[in-house]
Amino acid sequence: MFRGLYTAGSALVNNNRRIDVVSNNIANANTSGYKKDELITESFEDTLISKIHGQYYATMEKDYKGVEVTQVEDRYLLETDGGFFKVRTGLGDSFDKNLNLSVDKDGYLSTYSVDMKGDTDTLYGNEVIGRSGNKVYVGEKPYEIDKLGNVIVDGETVDNLIIKEHKSVIGTMNAGVRINRIETNFSQGQLLPTNNMLDFALKGDGFFKISTPDGMRYTRNGSFKIDANNTLVTNEGYKVQGFDGDITIEGSLVSINQFGEILVDGQVADKFDVVKFENPRDLRKVGESMWRPVEDKELEVVNFDGEIIQGHIENSNVDTIKEMINMMTLFRNYESNQKIIKAYDETMDKSVNSIGKV
Repeated sequence: MFRGLYTAGSALVNNNRRIDVVSNNIANANTSGYKKDELITESFEDTLISKIHGQYYATMEKDYKGVEVTQVEDRYLLETDGGFFKVRTGLGDSFDKNLNLSVDKDGYLSTYSVDMKGDTDTLYGNEVIGRSGNKVYVGEKPYEIDKLGNVIVDGETVDNLIIKEHKSVIGTMNAGVRINRIETNFSQGQLLPTNNMLDFALKGDGFFKISTPDGMRYTRNGSFKIDANNTLVTNEGYKVQGFDGDITIEGSLVSINQFGEILVDGQVADKFDVVKFENPRDLRKVGESMWRPVEDKELEVVNFDGEIIQGHIENSNVDTIKEMINMMTLFRNYESNQKIIKAYDETMDKSVNSIGKV
């Protein structure tokens, strides 16, 4: 009876956090350079339920009916009607009848998610455990998974993915969903014309480098101005960085060429030091449309292959209508889970106070 209570309770917690994230997106819908956040959730581990005094999956007495295998590029989608797939998470082992897997950067089979660009992402995936009890290594070699659940590398079977169940196992139990992480959507926002010669927008992946008292920061908000020292700064007064350091503007007409060089009265003064990161997930928001690197993480810089457009500002990538629809859906879900918890509470109250009197 309490399984549903735990599920509804975890859903309330997740809905409440989702509402916070969506509210923040809506509040920043008109903030230049803002990138919306999305809350990523995952289910708790599925644990095996056995009959009282029943054994665990030590033997293989139930019939094994095979695996349905679907391959899409570098991903495998597996489904079995006998036995379980085993995945090792940070909170314990999980058992399921379905498994989506790929290969992580170290060559091990792992669950995956699909990032904003539609690419396979195993960074936050969980280890796939074979029948041997170990995580399954395939390396960089071609591999396949057959209909018996065998993992085959170069024609040799390295492990089997099916954990066959003992006859005492009656199924699995899940306690609901939990928050995994908050993911930032770095997709391009709409470019809005301003006709201001000190407004710059980035078309493509990249960030302006900004020097602050707390260290180097990165932003997509290219609304700049010139301070009393003829230095190009953000609206908050932080210095915009060029290849020669702080950008000095001593002149009346500012423009940029196709190479991103800053021209002052027709003469090259500097060039924007725009950086593109291979791993933008290692950036964290610090307010004022700026990001900083995660502590103990080294950002991998690659060549910026986009374009700097003068006289424009990049708007946020928040779709206000979609976010409002999400908000209404979340409120309805929240109310539904409240009613479920109330129903459980009333049922338990009757069980304790009414049935107990009989």
